[in-house]
Amino acid sequence: MSGRKTRARRPARGARQARGGRARPWWLLLLVGLVLLGYLSLRVWPKRRPVEAGLHPAARLSAEEAYKTGLTLGGAGHHLEALPYYASAVRQAPDSWTARQSYSSALHNSALETRLHLGKAEPVTRSSVERIAMVNASMRESRIADSLAQQPADHAVIAFQRGQALHSFGLVDDALVEFRRAEALYPSSPVIAAAVRDAERRLASGGPGE
Repeated sequence: MSGRKTRARRPARGARQARGGRARPWWLLLLVGLVLLGYLSLRVWPKRRPVEAGLHPAARLSAEEAYKTGLTLGGAGHHLEALPYYASAVRQAPDSWTARQSYSSALHNSALETRLHLGKAEPVTRSSVERIAMVNASMRESRIADSLAQQPADHAVIAFQRGQALHSFGLVDDALVEFRRAEALYPSSPVIAAAVRDAERRLASGGPGE
């Protein structure tokens, strides 16, 4: 054995770099895991149903609550504003003749409702076409109400209100037909009897409808 010391063999350059390389930080792996978990939760977690936008307050009320609100608004003269509430009551209680007839009256009153604008009374509805559509819808609802009513007094109320609607448009002869029908169904009503006499006087004097 010679006296020369044996040098330790140097590791290869690649191995030296591998041992000297910096380890990846633990928080980076955790961050990647959280991102993946969040992505999967969005794909799998049940989506919440979006809240319906533009839903009218009347749609959130029961039939009774909607009907009472419609009565309150109509009693204050806000017939057009009352329509969605009566419509909601009718949708929820389609077999109620009272709801149908009240909706009919509100449609008719909305067609006649006015507001003061620049010192002049003008219709709250946008056009005569809209008003005609309201009147037609009013008559349709009244016919449905008549088909649902059970008692003679109920039919009398419907016929009387239909006569009032026709009378307001100057159709006195058609109104008289409804008034007489109401009187036959409810002969003890002084209000109905007075409407019959008034319509008969107007026609006898050559008023509208003749």
